Amino acid sequence: MTLCTAFIRQTNEIEELVFATDSCLTGGEKWKHGIKLFELPRKDCLLCFAGSTIRAYPLVLNMVSSIHLDKFLESPSAQLQDVLGYISELFTDLVKKIISEVQGEDIHELRSGAKFLFGGWDWSKNSFRVWKIYYSPQVEGFLFDELTNDDTKTRFYTFLGDPEPDIEQEAKNRFKRILLDEDKIDSKLDMEPLKVLSSISLDRAIREVDGSLQIAKIYKSNRTEFFGIYWESSHGNPCFQGREYNEINKPLVKYFDPDTFEIFESELPNRLNNISEELYGDDYEFVLDCYDEDGRLKETITEKVKHKLRLIFKDVAYRQFILAQEEEQIVEIEE
Repeated sequence: MTLCTAFIRQTNEIEELVFATDSCLTGGEKWKHGIKLFELPRKDCLLCFAGSTIRAYPLVLNMVSSIHLDKFLESPSAQLQDVLGYISELFTDLVKKIISEVQGEDIHELRSGAKFLFGGWDWSKNSFRVWKIYYSPQVEGFLFDELTNDDTKTRFYTFLGDPEPDIEQEAKNRFKRILLDEDKIDSKLDMEPLKVLSSISLDRAIREVDGSLQIAKIYKSNRTEFFGIYWESSHGNPCFQGREYNEINKPLVKYFDPDTFEIFESELPNRLNNISEELYGDDYEFVLDCYDEDGRLKETITEKVKHKLRLIFKDVAYRQFILAQEEEQIVEIEE
């Protein structure tokens, strides 16, 4: 059970394809920490699923492993439709090998337990494209329908959920209300579909959708980026791919504020009052170069530099913690 969304975000003259889902897995039990958004061996596309975890996981794991072994599909020269066709054929071949252990059980119902959203940046079409992949009893295999093939659309979004209860319709209704409330009926999309997904995941009356959001973007540069989120509010704990962390061991990714769906920019201090060689040791010159003469973080530093700064500050904080503990022990001994 789940709710997924995919949409093209258009802001500041930039377009990016966003995929997101909740983290809830059910099936005789409920677990709020399951991975449901997957990165493929190639970096220009993503896949998520709705429906039965028992059906989806074997298909997805087989797909990832198979593409790893296929040098053509793994290469940038392969088009998205090549990958799409391969996924459809692989899923069809796999579900045809399902053997029911229960007499009279509908084999088509077993095969159709999961459906998928697949999409990415198609360099051959110079556009973002998204498909729904689903099982058809009529052809006894998986088909795919493109959801982004209407050139008249001024914006694109889609939701994928379970029919009972009708999660998709609930999401569409909430989406329309948000657009009306924010007076954005004719405007381009920002993060409105994520707001819908968040509101449903936090809705205790909807058991089927739950857990922190999993979010990733696909850029026109043929790369993907996964994000964390603080959950269940900006005062909550950092979560990534459904798993909860603390401030010390959280993955070094960007994190969304679930109250505003803006990126937290507090990962690095905007100003340092004390940049000393005693404090930063061998990293002193590096840190000094990242801040201007007033101690303010330079706006021109790259993501790679920011990543290194985070590691440096974590190391400094840990060393100061150990030093404080040692000083406390000395005081206790002297007393």
